[in-house]
Amino acid sequence: MNIRTNSRARLIGLAALASVLFSVLRRVDIFLPIGSPLANAGWALTPILVAMVLVRMIFGAIAVLVAMPPILGIRRLSEWLRDALRADLKATLLGTSSYIAFGVLAAAIASGMGIYKGDWSTVFARPDIRPDPDVIGWGYFLLALVPGIWEELAFRGLILPKLQKTFPKWASILLSSALFALFHLTNLVTEDLAAAIGGVVMSFFFGLAWGVMTVRSGSVLPAMLSHYLVDSLGQPFLNVSTTDPVLQIQFFLLLTLTFPIVCTGLTALMYSDRRDTADVVTGSQKTANRAPAKRPVGTQSIR
Repeated sequence: MNIRTNSRARLIGLAALASVLFSVLRRVDIFLPIGSPLANAGWALTPILVAMVLVRMIFGAIAVLVAMPPILGIRRLSEWLRDALRADLKATLLGTSSYIAFGVLAAAIASGMGIYKGDWSTVFARPDIRPDPDVIGWGYFLLALVPGIWEELAFRGLILPKLQKTFPKWASILLSSALFALFHLTNLVTEDLAAAIGGVVMSFFFGLAWGVMTVRSGSVLPAMLSHYLVDSLGQPFLNVSTTDPVLQIQFFLLLTLTFPIVCTGLTALMYSDRRDTADVVTGSQKTANRAPAKRPVGTQSIR
């Protein structure tokens, strides 16, 4: 019992260490800011955004493809990538459907509270620098690439399947979601305490949704699509027409709590046939009706 407990504690520690390292590399632009110097040099917002995204993409790749695998004991990276990024129509539909569910939920909740705004210019306007605020516009489609790709590969593609080697499915999803949420504490560098804590809470519950989607589909693609679309095209649904903090918090909590419930239902509906699932318990593949199950995301035969 002690050996098993120590093994689990060690795995959690390694996952936490990998998460911290990812946090440092993922947020490297906070410590090495490039936006302000480029703006002072007369650059327009669009090339500044492109430069920022390139820097974040490079350091995200270093974190996920170079730094994290040795910590987590992951070998055969090419095989892991092939498994984690397996694409099919059902996985694609799940990712896009979860975003549609997000939009419908947000619009319905906001409309019911009388605060729906739905200003799509927030994501289709031309990026421009103005005194207050900066207009990101379609720059969101660039910025959202980094979390959509690297955060999902880190927490749902690497950490989640590694935890599944030792922990039950739901425990693995909860732990990976908790680490994903704690990663967002790095927002304290650029946001006030209330906004950062709100991001942590939202990240945890959205992480639950994306974890369920990943485990059940056997691919990180649905979570990547959902994450990218929510971070980019989700902006019009998050900008409500009220300055009342109570109404804002109520809207935020209702959306945050209902999204994983709806996504879990969508996932169960799309993967109702047990033969289509990729559930993993302590590293072994489940089978149903004696039909072979798909390989779980990121697992390798020799690990």
